[in-house]
Amino acid sequence: MDEFDVPVLVRWSSPLTPGTRPHPHRWDDTVVAWPTPGVVPADGMYRVPTTWREVTHAAISVGRDPTAWLAAVPALAWSELIARRSPLAAYLGGSGGLGGYRVQPNVVYREGTESTAQAAFGYRIGMTMAEWACRGLMGLGPTTHAEAATPLAAGSGWSASVGLPDLVGVHRYDGMTWLVEAKGARKVARSALVKGAEQLSTPGLLDGPHMRVLCGTSLDHRLSMTIDVESVNPTVVPAGVSPALADSDDAVTLARAWMLIYLCLAALPPSSRSIRPVGPEVSDRDRRRSGATVVLLENDASTTREREEVRRQPDDRRHRRTSPHDMLTGAVPGTDLIVGMSRRLFAACQRLADAQRRIADDVDRERPRSPDAPEEMLNALREDRQRRYWQHEREDSRLSGDTREGFEAGAHTPWPELLGQETEIEVDAPAGFLEAATEDTYLAMDSRMNLTLPSP
Repeated sequence: MDEFDVPVLVRWSSPLTPGTRPHPHRWDDTVVAWPTPGVVPADGMYRVPTTWREVTHAAISVGRDPTAWLAAVPALAWSELIARRSPLAAYLGGSGGLGGYRVQPNVVYREGTESTAQAAFGYRIGMTMAEWACRGLMGLGPTTHAEAATPLAAGSGWSASVGLPDLVGVHRYDGMTWLVEAKGARKVARSALVKGAEQLSTPGLLDGPHMRVLCGTSLDHRLSMTIDVESVNPTVVPAGVSPALADSDDAVTLARAWMLIYLCLAALPPSSRSIRPVGPEVSDRDRRRSGATVVLLENDASTTREREEVRRQPDDRRHRRTSPHDMLTGAVPGTDLIVGMSRRLFAACQRLADAQRRIADDVDRERPRSPDAPEEMLNALREDRQRRYWQHEREDSRLSGDTREGFEAGAHTPWPELLGQETEIEVDAPAGFLEAATEDTYLAMDSRMNLTLPSP
């Protein structure tokens, strides 16, 4: 079973003042559906249906940007994806009953995992569910780790030295900047949420209108969330407004979020990659299930039609296809995942990786590695090199323009030209896998590794 429910409590306040977690029976009694996708609703408790594909899609795309030096050794991206995916399979299970089908910590987490490992998993599940909620339920565009970004509206207090929120993004419909802090634990204490609210409310972080969003994810007695929200100097957006962000405006942030996937695909042998047709209706966000970030392809008629059409085409015509939704895909070694991306996202990531390698080379020349230095000096050197890298990237006048240019050019460049060779086209879904996609990303999960098995 791929589907389960997540109860979510929304609380508005100003100044941001988080409350305590509800009693467990209130989570199970929650029956009200999330009212409108892409909008933060009024105070209340809502039951949100989701799937493991949606949660995993969030897990593999959220978090710190991969270090630029990873671009020189892209196979290391496999290890980072294992680290993001495997804890979900290791520590979570599920069961049905009162309050719908729910996910909860399994016996390995409850009885066999030390507190430090539980805390590390708390960070990972907190970030994952914050991404899931902000992007899927509330309409936020692609997010960036705040330490790797300086928003246009950044104020005098925006500094990593004083501590920054976890994520920053721009809302798709009103163009407002969001600051997001994620907390996760077996039971998120109010003291942790208060600390998160203080971090979001640091004076001078942003000038002008913005949203402060504090996401708390708890595992006992079921996977659940509190979302505390404050709107700072809000602006009024007319009803029926079109999305504020064009795809090209999202391109740089989307490329950053999916750079791990690009590096994974780039590191795979060509024989391990394939192109999978996906239907055009994955681009229509209004057709997705309420609050969903991805389209489940077994339910997408346009993908079925697209693949039937490809089956009827001769091989030479297949390889000349220019459909914008044909995804380059490959299995991530050591996981149960197949990942992929569109031509335009691949080309954008390609340009971004080139820029990151160039900047990393500059930092290597300015501040060479000293592997034989004492440990305390190594730590300081690593921090200095990383600080110099982000400074160079922020000041690089070519990076954003080149990435956007790649995104736009990639939409019209056939796969053989992007990859420098022909790649096999796979028409059928991978055997035993459940597929999902957006207009630019692809994910398939082995159904035999189903996470919602009964939890003892």
